[in-house]
Amino acid sequence: MTSPYFEQAHEFVREYLMDKGAVPEEIRRYRYHHCLRVAAIGRAVAEAENLDADRLELACLLHDVGKFDSARPVDHGRTGARIVRPFLASLGMDSGEIEEICQGIAMHTDGLWNTPEASPDYTGELEWDSEPSVLARCVGDCDNVDRYGTYRIHDTMTWWRFHELTIPEQIERIDSYLVKIERERSYTCATPTCQSLWESALDEHHDFFTRLRRQISTCTPYLPYS
Repeated sequence: MTSPYFEQAHEFVREYLMDKGAVPEEIRRYRYHHCLRVAAIGRAVAEAENLDADRLELACLLHDVGKFDSARPVDHGRTGARIVRPFLASLGMDSGEIEEICQGIAMHTDGLWNTPEASPDYTGELEWDSEPSVLARCVGDCDNVDRYGTYRIHDTMTWWRFHELTIPEQIERIDSYLVKIERERSYTCATPTCQSLWESALDEHHDFFTRLRRQISTCTPYLPYS
């Protein structure tokens, strides 16, 4: 089962993201597919935690609609919330539901639902004066789970152009990434279900890159000839 608004929101996300012709097609496609994966995570988390599954799934589906519209990357959640609000209103959705979804989208990048003064989008006005619900907080958690999903291992290796690096460079990249993964463990999710998914995702990355480093390191005695 999905939200009665899901198909319309799905089409909205697909068209909105894929219409950004100035962005390379493969990046637009990744972002669209990422939104679908986060939506699936959101529904699973909501069902496990007795939250409104339709609402969290919808918020997760829409969470990155502002990805290519913000002046600063970190602000794309708040930009996305402003884009999403009139769309959801056009569907006839309840205003309270709209605001919960939009607050979750707004804060999913850095936990800030109101635009900070450092942002070029800052107007001095507060969009929300109340703390977010557990459901709203879950949007960023579900996004993080997918950001450290199995696909992200492939994406990271591609971004590094790993096959073009020397063995010492490969080891250096892996070591830096393992430090980053350990830092990420300080993040606390809003629900036990998200926390479990988050820790499992980090464990998978840690295990993969630890094993990869071990394998690559067997070449080091032969480096003068590589």
